[in-house]
Amino acid sequence: MPFKKILVALDGSKNSQVAADYAFWLASTLNAELTGQHVVDPRLVDYFIEPEFAEELGYSRSVETSEKVFFALRRIGKTILNIFSQEGLSRGVTTVPVLSEGYIPEEILQLSGDFDLLVVGHRGRYEHKLPARVFLGSIAERLARDSKTPVLISRQPYREIKKVLVAFDGSEASIGALLMAENLATMLNLPLRAVTSIATPEHHAEAQLMIEKGESFLKQESASGVFSILEGDATETILKEAQQNSLLVVGAYGYATKEQNVLGSTTGSIISRSPSTVLIYRPHTSTTKKQQAVQDSREADVVHSVK
Repeated sequence: MPFKKILVALDGSKNSQVAADYAFWLASTLNAELTGQHVVDPRLVDYFIEPEFAEELGYSRSVETSEKVFFALRRIGKTILNIFSQEGLSRGVTTVPVLSEGYIPEEILQLSGDFDLLVVGHRGRYEHKLPARVFLGSIAERLARDSKTPVLISRQPYREIKKVLVAFDGSEASIGALLMAENLATMLNLPLRAVTSIATPEHHAEAQLMIEKGESFLKQESASGVFSILEGDATETILKEAQQNSLLVVGAYGYATKEQNVLGSTTGSIISRSPSTVLIYRPHTSTTKKQQAVQDSREADVVHSVK
């Protein structure tokens, strides 16, 4: 899946800057169009004109005050987008700034439907939650869950990435994640690794069948040495591997049954706990019925092979 149109969510925080760095890097490397979006949330106006807060600033709650605060928030948003555009020029990347108004996650989700990739920052677990900058941390998981577009949640600086790591459990989502990871690794000139987690040694034979099926989806020159089988809890195994300067690629969901479901039950935990940047695979909304039929057929073959 080529990333030709990239959207990055911006709020002016340091986490937002890391997300922007990833977006610039990918847009430059992949020759993609880059759009930066800042959302002015009207609900923040109510926060700033609460009596206890307004009193400290020396103003009273009124319609005029609300308008002034909202105007100030818009001006801040424009400044953030101007800085983004100027940085794009310095990096040789053409950017499109978009200033939106409304409920932050809904505005981002609505706009991201027109893009191939959404890039967002993620606040560290112990960082202070500033009300005007909270969305790139607390909303990142919701965007990953509800987006119809693949989502990259930036953690560590992109310069530290040494490999593309994909979590593979044989599900349709993990097959899509594997193909996306392979494509990205090739374009970024990074090694590709895939991890299949098993609970006990008794599942090794089944996992090997899954891996052989996974290898069949890869280009012949890419398949050798990509997969490894690791024993242990799925979440902990994947997170341990991701510590080694990886861009971690996972599917948005796994199998429907509890016994088969690996990625589906752990994706949320991976997103919130991963020390590395995470790329969540989503089937592109423009997938044709014929393409979907091929994907369904592939998934059926994988399921039958491990039963």
